[in-house]
Amino acid sequence: MSAPRSRTRLRAFALFALLPCVAPVAAQQAVVTTQDANALEIGQAFLAHHGGRCYAILPTHVVSEAGRPALRREGTQGLLGETVDHADLGDDLSLARVDGAIGNDCGASALSVRRAVERLLQQGRLGTLRSINGDGTVAQLGVTIVDDDGRGTLRVQPTHQGNPIRKGLSGSLLLIDGVSVGMLLSVNARSGIGTVARIDTLMSKVDAHLLSPAAAVVAESPDQAAAASSGALPAAPASGPRVLAWSALPIDEAHRAANLTAGAEAPAWASIPARWPVTIDLQAGEGLVTISGVVLDGRGVADAGQLPAHVELFINPSGDARAWRAITSMPLDYRDGVARIALAPLRTRLLRLSFSATVGGGGVISLGRIGLVQ
Repeated sequence: MSAPRSRTRLRAFALFALLPCVAPVAAQQAVVTTQDANALEIGQAFLAHHGGRCYAILPTHVVSEAGRPALRREGTQGLLGETVDHADLGDDLSLARVDGAIGNDCGASALSVRRAVERLLQQGRLGTLRSINGDGTVAQLGVTIVDDDGRGTLRVQPTHQGNPIRKGLSGSLLLIDGVSVGMLLSVNARSGIGTVARIDTLMSKVDAHLLSPAAAVVAESPDQAAAASSGALPAAPASGPRVLAWSALPIDEAHRAANLTAGAEAPAWASIPARWPVTIDLQAGEGLVTISGVVLDGRGVADAGQLPAHVELFINPSGDARAWRAITSMPLDYRDGVARIALAPLRTRLLRLSFSATVGGGGVISLGRIGLVQ
């Protein structure tokens, strides 16, 4: 091969390799539902991480309407989460800390979200409202920017009047050329015009909160923050297991998956899964711990037919998403409401329980507590 042709191919390869890096990418988003009605889309949120924590940025009225918002991240994985507490930033904007599987894939750093959007707003008046459907797919609605008040607020209206801005889109991202320039807060029912908070104004409020001393205390003491928030359950002991993720929403807010490792006074966990198996991920303890058994306590469940009938156990010693390893699969034998699984001593950080059926064969699954034998 001649030297000029070789250099040409190398330049072409280098340009191809750089394309994914320069293409604008929207922030990861999630649809906001309630704990007991995942088909009801309350609004939207976008996700960012800071200080090792996952956060949802969303309108305050969406938080209020959902109670304790449940979130489903965009994509086919169906990653779920819930807000633990939230800070009202003013102007119908809130920042909420998120627990659950979403935390494993929580978008970009909050400090890396692009703020410089003035040039984009000057160049283009056409944009797109990007939102997430209940099944995790992406929806886009073409809009025209009709006003910029110069004080951090935009007004938009649908490009095609036959496709109005509907209820449930609050929190959607406004994109221009694939770059997030704002968040939809509300829509006027009569005019159909939506109010959008500019991303630079929005993120200045987020920055002020995340970099404040109060936010640092929350980041250092998540269990204390959760206990102090409205409706939070008593936290499990620091050395004991803690629920990290779940694959199905609870039947209502009182019967959350977090109850499985909460205090004795918390209700049982209960869910009507959309698909089986149902998985519960636990943090086994502080760092690597040795476990020799699992205890499934069903004594808080009124209907024994709702108890899990079969379980498959996985361990994850490293915490890496690709490091799960199956260790056993078995039917569960409850004696006086308790099923005990004996294991050869194993060292792990995370434990996954995968339930494939219930004792009575019905659609509701329920369990009181999960304990580990160390």
